[in-house]
Amino acid sequence: MADTYKPTDAFDSMTESTFILNPKSAPKKTATDDNLAADGGYVPLLQGKEPVESMRLRKQLFETTWQPLEEQLFAIEEQVNNIGITEVCDFVDSSYQQIESKEKGQLAQPFAEIAAAITFAGVNTGDHGKLFQSLHDQLSERGHHVALLESQYCSSLPNLHKGILEQLFNSLYAGTEAGDKAGNGAFGGSKTVAYDLGLLKLWWADTVTRDARVGSKKAVVILQDFEGFPPMVVDDFIRIATGYCDAVPVVLVLGLATSYECVHQSLTKASLSMLNVERFNLQRSKQCIDAAIRSLFIQSGAILSFGAEAYKSLLDQFLLYNFSIAGFVKKLKYAAMDFFYAQPLSVLAGMLRPAGNGDAQQVSECPIRLSHDQVELVRMQRSVQQFLEKRAKKDGGDAYLRRALDDDGFFQDTVLPQMVRRLAAYRQCYSIGIDAIVEIQKVAPETLQKPIRTLHYYGMGQQFDVCTHWKTLLAVVRRMKVSEMELLLQQLCPIASRSTDADWELVADGVSISQLMSSAAKLLANPDDPAHIGAHDHTEPKKRIRTRTEMEQCPFLLFDHGASDAQLRALEKCCDAIEAMLKTCLGSYHEVPLSEIFYYRHSFLLDTTFSAQPRAAVQTALSKSHYYINCECCAAGDAECTSALNQNGHDSDDEEQRISPTMHDTSITYRLHQECGRLINLYDWHSAFSSVIEREPRPVAPSQAEIQARFMRGVEEMRFLGFIKATQRKTDHVVRLTWGM
Repeated sequence: MADTYKPTDAFDSMTESTFILNPKSAPKKTATDDNLAADGGYVPLLQGKEPVESMRLRKQLFETTWQPLEEQLFAIEEQVNNIGITEVCDFVDSSYQQIESKEKGQLAQPFAEIAAAITFAGVNTGDHGKLFQSLHDQLSERGHHVALLESQYCSSLPNLHKGILEQLFNSLYAGTEAGDKAGNGAFGGSKTVAYDLGLLKLWWADTVTRDARVGSKKAVVILQDFEGFPPMVVDDFIRIATGYCDAVPVVLVLGLATSYECVHQSLTKASLSMLNVERFNLQRSKQCIDAAIRSLFIQSGAILSFGAEAYKSLLDQFLLYNFSIAGFVKKLKYAAMDFFYAQPLSVLAGMLRPAGNGDAQQVSECPIRLSHDQVELVRMQRSVQQFLEKRAKKDGGDAYLRRALDDDGFFQDTVLPQMVRRLAAYRQCYSIGIDAIVEIQKVAPETLQKPIRTLHYYGMGQQFDVCTHWKTLLAVVRRMKVSEMELLLQQLCPIASRSTDADWELVADGVSISQLMSSAAKLLANPDDPAHIGAHDHTEPKKRIRTRTEMEQCPFLLFDHGASDAQLRALEKCCDAIEAMLKTCLGSYHEVPLSEIFYYRHSFLLDTTFSAQPRAAVQTALSKSHYYINCECCAAGDAECTSALNQNGHDSDDEEQRISPTMHDTSITYRLHQECGRLINLYDWHSAFSSVIEREPRPVAPSQAEIQARFMRGVEEMRFLGFIKATQRKTDHVVRLTWGM
């Protein structure tokens, strides 16, 4: 696309690059717009062939699914955060009382100390407001007077005093006319008030001491983002407040986002000596995420699960960026919206209902009748095809398969509920397998203990035979003694007894998971009882003399020398039973029917939405602008240059580096600046730009004034985008700021 200079074009100005286009008239609303707004933005899918009741069912399912899910997430976050908040509240309650009990009947200390709680809230600063607001509310419920301050409103000591006094006064008169007056000024009697902590002393002695619970009340000052406060302001406040702590029990709460060393670097030694410091950890984001993952993805009551790649994207955004619970919830909600907005088969989620115990799912009929296009779309899934092939071998061969593929009614009434039940059974067994792994980890060395989020990633992303962590834990099991195995089976048997669906549980010879574990426990308790050994087992007891091969295959023989041959034989069978249970429960979700629908897989969409890379997007647009603006002349030029390069024997890399005169001016300047070093000579840059522009296929060659004006505009756009900047070292040079792609 040749960038031709047109003085009459209002949008091709040499001095302006941003234009505001006001609409001449408001667009007319149509009936389609009204229907779209009434349906919440949902549109019929399948190229408009989706029934209206199916579209509205997707909307209803999203509302009924996400609202309790969001409430559950917030409840988990509140429950986990309350652990650290309660510790801080208990410290505030017990502050000064310990000092009084120790000093009662003795001489007073030569200097006063302020009770200070240093709280590490983590790097997720976006969640600090909600966290410290919860701390503020709980302290207020206990009867304390609390002031929650932010650094942006406390740039000086008078502003800090003003925020403290106004919030403390309002905490006493909240919801009354006196509180409104106290909010306008310290006591509402003067328009201009000299805010000083002496007012706090008078107010505390006059008003607060009338309460019978005055001994338990404290004046709590919370500095939410301590790193943002000027160090001298906090230092002066501590020095001033120390002089009033004998009359007003002031408790200082410092919120940190980096580390505890920040306090020592900001405050002086004199100020630190006036603080009675105790440290607290409010950052419990990882514990909150573990609880959320267990509740949402591992327990079988979840409707929408995440595939391996999408789950990795969800976890990386949390662990590698900001540890933000709010960001985790936003990403989860976006995935749920994409599932119900853009997936026409999301109506199948209406067939799953969580059971009363919260650990199993009930399968019901589909709320609506699927259309032929929706049924065909279900049949096209690879997991469904594999399920039909396996089912055909058991239920009638080709006749069953032909009927499932041709009869929509039979498929929806018979085949579809079977697949959904298999999916629910797999989720239940997967939950059992993860819980069993957690119990095994408790007896394993600390270095082998992984959090629940990592265990779920192993279960989603790797096969059981390939996962190294599963093999390591099984090796730990095979090294257990008889007494350790008995304790482990006592924990695993109740977990295995939760399974109910016999269709998925079968391990071998028609034995279910619960039967397998109970038989292993009975065999270990009575190793000499023939009833538990089994009539089909004619294995001879192991001898006392062991070979090296036997020691390598059965490591537990090296550790339990006091066990009999029958106990060692039972111990080996218990190890095999545990391995068979884990291998059955932790199978790949790809083998489960309808996994393409119920396991969210759009990881690229999540990455591009929440982990955007604007610099890479701008660089790609400038280097390959014809793909973005659909320019025919640039595409034709690309084809000619590509054929010429191929004839001359050039590589494809040369094709990427060439510069066409039909490209946009900014793209040309960007391509030319990539060939330069750190300092770019403007004259050389202009000369190279002119040599490219002069080759434009135009009837009249551009003038030097036009070329210079276009070059100046391209350079200014490059500077505006942040690729270059001016330098004082050489006035005719600019500095290159970006390198690589």
